[in-house]
Amino acid sequence: MVVDRIGEIADGVYMLGHRAVPVFLVDGERPALFDAGLAFLGPVYARQIRKVLNDRQPGWCFLTHSHFDHCGAVAYLKSQFPEMQVVCSQKAANVFDRPHAISLIVDLNQFAAGMAVDFGVDPGNTTFESFSVELTAKEGDCFEISPDLTVQAMETPGHTWDFLSYFIPQLKLLVASEALGTPDETGYIVTDCLVDYDVHFRSMQRLSTLDIETLCLGHVYSCTGDDARRHVAESLVQSRRFRSMVERFLVAENGHIPAVMKQVKAVEWDGKSGIRQPEPAYVLNLEARINTVARKWQATRKNHEPNHQQRSSYGCT
Repeated sequence: MVVDRIGEIADGVYMLGHRAVPVFLVDGERPALFDAGLAFLGPVYARQIRKVLNDRQPGWCFLTHSHFDHCGAVAYLKSQFPEMQVVCSQKAANVFDRPHAISLIVDLNQFAAGMAVDFGVDPGNTTFESFSVELTAKEGDCFEISPDLTVQAMETPGHTWDFLSYFIPQLKLLVASEALGTPDETGYIVTDCLVDYDVHFRSMQRLSTLDIETLCLGHVYSCTGDDARRHVAESLVQSRRFRSMVERFLVAENGHIPAVMKQVKAVEWDGKSGIRQPEPAYVLNLEARINTVARKWQATRKNHEPNHQQRSSYGCT
């Protein structure tokens, strides 16, 4: 099943907030939140968490990465649930210690608050604030939700260098966020390889080996059963298609990145309705995604070019 509504998506597993920028809650003795969305949605997340947990508090907040739309409400949620411990990778924790990064996250969350009306939410006055990280996680680290529920951290870079996915084997539940492709409302899957195409693809390959029943994505949808497994497989297929498309446009445009961006944007973004990234954010990310493919394409071309200097030297001997 493809889930596009807020609420329980599997037994004891909830997608909360707004489906454009959800957080996920897994209930247990120490309930676990995954990601913390946007700052202005903090009161919405907290209200819906309380509806599930009543007077109990989340024990954990596991962050997948340091992007503004995945950590925006951490400080607010910590103020509401003081027992909650924040977990992220060491690289993400380093980002949260940088004043420039914090300033950027503040600005981006303030900009995002302008979308509150589109979300049907009162923007209120909840803004991003810096927060403390109680624990850092690396590949293979495990955290207990209940004696029979364990969260396993997996290092899955490619969207960012600080990215962690989380797997709960007892539930066959994977919180992948943008470590896998992100579907839009037409079914098109966006390949989110912001820092390195090959690294992102290898991370997806790793995730494809897991036995999953519930898949929590970064935006718009979550999936269960066959649809969860299908999305993992289709993310790999679409990633190859995205690379081929970009390489085709690079050839046609003689490597001119702005022209390639215009071509890809016409396929992925222009004229589409429904929930989608604001255009400035989409364009910024698109340039990064195309550059990860362009670097690989340029290196391949260079390796296949004749070495004229070498030929000349041989001719002189």
